[in-house]
Amino acid sequence: MFLKSLSTFFRIYLTIFVRPFHININQLILINYEGLKNKLDVLIEIVFSDNSNHEVELIIDQENERDYSPVEASGKQEYLCSAGSVCVVISKCTVMAQLMKSSCLQASKLHELTCGYFETEPMVCCPKFFSSDKNQTSDNDCGRPKLHNWWSTNYRGVGSQPWAVRVGFYNKYRNQIEYLCCGSIISKQVVLTAAHCALAKSATHSISSVQIGEYDGSGDPDCTSTFCAHPVVDIPVSHIIIHPGYEAKTFRHNIALLVLKSSMNYSLAAQPICLYPKHQENAFTGLQAQLVGWGRLASQLKVQQHQQQLVMPVLPLERCSLVYGASVPITSNELCVGGQSGRDACSGFGGAPLVLLDQNTKNRYYQIGLVSFGSDRCGAPGIPSVYTRVDKYTEWIIKNSPKDS
Repeated sequence: MFLKSLSTFFRIYLTIFVRPFHININQLILINYEGLKNKLDVLIEIVFSDNSNHEVELIIDQENERDYSPVEASGKQEYLCSAGSVCVVISKCTVMAQLMKSSCLQASKLHELTCGYFETEPMVCCPKFFSSDKNQTSDNDCGRPKLHNWWSTNYRGVGSQPWAVRVGFYNKYRNQIEYLCCGSIISKQVVLTAAHCALAKSATHSISSVQIGEYDGSGDPDCTSTFCAHPVVDIPVSHIIIHPGYEAKTFRHNIALLVLKSSMNYSLAAQPICLYPKHQENAFTGLQAQLVGWGRLASQLKVQQHQQQLVMPVLPLERCSLVYGASVPITSNELCVGGQSGRDACSGFGGAPLVLLDQNTKNRYYQIGLVSFGSDRCGAPGIPSVYTRVDKYTEWIIKNSPKDS
């Protein structure tokens, strides 16, 4: 009668005496509990208390009706997985499965994240966001780093801002590609950048390609102490689409699309950024936005090879009008950003995305701007820079972007 009253998936709590040296507290122990009918699989979770009596949770799942759905870590499981993670079989953790498939995950980190075993399959601490079979690589799932909230909420390493790309220019005298501008992934075949970058051409340089999946240009692939990303990919530019209202002298409508010759493959280090579907009434003034790209910041002496990320405030447009208005009119199609001493994008950031974590959901990044122009006094106190305001151009972007092949 006792067994019949139990559901397919249930818990029994017992109190027993456990000698600590007999238990490996870093993993869940799976055994076959012979004392129950039908040889039920039993997952024993050892939970330590402050005294010699230790509560043991038996999670019993009938052999033919197993529930593989993610189970959020309760307070009793905090020693296994940190807050915001769940202990699931590795095949149900999208980000981990992809790392394993691509041989990117280092063995030491896998061991560290292992929270148990279900039969022969490892169970890992997986961020709640990725603990499902949901496709994480579609354009509809934009603005979400695959490693977000896994390593740390403040993580800024490989894969933390995977929509940022480098725009390459062919130097015919040196016969090499030089990365002089930045852009952002908005679909598998389209990169958003500044018109002044897309049109840049000289006797020696012309736009040629976009580099996808880069973080640190000094080596390939990019690695952390935990994993290595996929090797970077350079995709040739098929053609460029410049906003018809672009004016080089005033930087008005400074926005362009780079259409690639072939579609990219999304990965941990290459994901699309979200665009607001229409003009936002909120002008973003007063919010802290994040610049992402490669180049030289005001606090640096030379252009950096690794990806730069800088948080800056969005200011009232009047602040930029005071600085630039005499020579370049500032319009509502632009954003005024920065103005803090030693904190600004200087050379190499043309077209780089300015992103904002969604203020409501807190789980998606949206691109609100791209680097347009600034002052020769880069980083001087009270001297902000001007960004093209992307949400004013969403309809134009959609209308002119080819569908992914």
